[in-house]
Amino acid sequence: MYKPKSAGLRIGIGNGLPSYTSSPTYHGRRVPFRLTVRNALLLTASLCFLLLVWNMRGAASAPSSSSSSSSSSSSSLYVPGKELPRYWSITGKDDLEGVVAWQKPKDFRVVGLVFFGRPISVSILDCYLKRNLARNGGFLDEVVWLARTEVEEDLRWLDKLVAGEKAYTRRDLQFEGIDYATAYDVAENGTMYIKMDDDLVFIEDHAIATLVQHKLEHPENFVVAANVVNQPSLSWMHYRFDAIKPYFPELTPPSKEDLAKQGTWRASQLPMWSGPEDYTIDRDEKLEPPFQGHRWLPLPDDFPIERTPIETTSFDAFSQGLWHWQVAAQEHYSFFEHLENNDLWRYKFHTLDYHFMRMGIQMIAIWGDDIIASDIHNGNGDDEYHFTEVMTKRTGRHAVVDGRAIVSHYTFLPQRSGLESTDILERYRAYAAENICPGKMAWPVSQFLQQ
Repeated sequence: MYKPKSAGLRIGIGNGLPSYTSSPTYHGRRVPFRLTVRNALLLTASLCFLLLVWNMRGAASAPSSSSSSSSSSSSSLYVPGKELPRYWSITGKDDLEGVVAWQKPKDFRVVGLVFFGRPISVSILDCYLKRNLARNGGFLDEVVWLARTEVEEDLRWLDKLVAGEKAYTRRDLQFEGIDYATAYDVAENGTMYIKMDDDLVFIEDHAIATLVQHKLEHPENFVVAANVVNQPSLSWMHYRFDAIKPYFPELTPPSKEDLAKQGTWRASQLPMWSGPEDYTIDRDEKLEPPFQGHRWLPLPDDFPIERTPIETTSFDAFSQGLWHWQVAAQEHYSFFEHLENNDLWRYKFHTLDYHFMRMGIQMIAIWGDDIIASDIHNGNGDDEYHFTEVMTKRTGRHAVVDGRAIVSHYTFLPQRSGLESTDILERYRAYAAENICPGKMAWPVSQFLQQ
């Protein structure tokens, strides 16, 4: 039986006011509740809890601070026609920001190697390369354009581009099919090379510095790659990190009002997707593009991501992420969303070791000494296979990705026709023209050649 140990004021718990007529029950009997020291402490704790719940309700009914701060920071970050400040993507959210306060080493040169073939994408890449030149505060002492085309107008465009920048040089290649071996004849001992595809359409400010530092600090790695958006095995990683958002292709041409937004890059300006409730995309076949210039539109956040193309990816260089353009389209539109919200940290990780598996080389750091010693001319001409599988197994040195260095890769050959039916490339162009090189883009070709 309960026996109160001391007398005191009885408290009615129900309305929070003193009461002399009611008291809590114990084992079915009504017993008095007296204000002892212990009970006073319990009452104080209860009141604090109620205040906490009340404040939480208020916070829930208002816009979330993280959402509003993210919106505020992104809106203040992007000013149309004003070039972004260097290292604009640094948020301080974690330890995966990349290298931003490291002085460029002076005892060796850093040279970009770019396989040139398409002005339509190179005109975007050019903006990022100039931003990354050593004379502009970046790490590239020189950019060598490796001409792999015989289209005269495109070569004239390249010549004009090179003539306007002292750090640019052109080298012509003897090439046949997919044999890339001759591209590396320019390699010199003691030089670090940043090999790049010509359809990189976004490079985070510190990406190159991060690769250079990683290569210096970890000579045991034969090659270090960037964290590439639209690269088959990394697509699977980004999916697992919840960086990929649910998107479907619009099924009918947009209205004139929506059409006016086709050239913009902001995902927030896209309408929500609408279509049949049972709409699906065959996981085993390439999607037939709905119409030329179509967009991909967002689905509700709670839409099952497993019903979208990204679900077909796997950690494999030849997964569906390579063959099916619809996977790439979903990745690119997800990236625009994260770009606008300035939360690229969602893609990042420290180091991913491929352990002698094939790794993408859309952007890599490699020493000239290693290129020369690799004897690539005695391989099959496939540089990706040679550097990431043959040479890693031969030397016991690994091929790794530094997940802090974000770049975006437009397309692989099997994806090209599908992606060219979208407005994705023009969205990357709009982003660069607004934020990276306003008023300086070498595009369109005919206009640039007449300047």
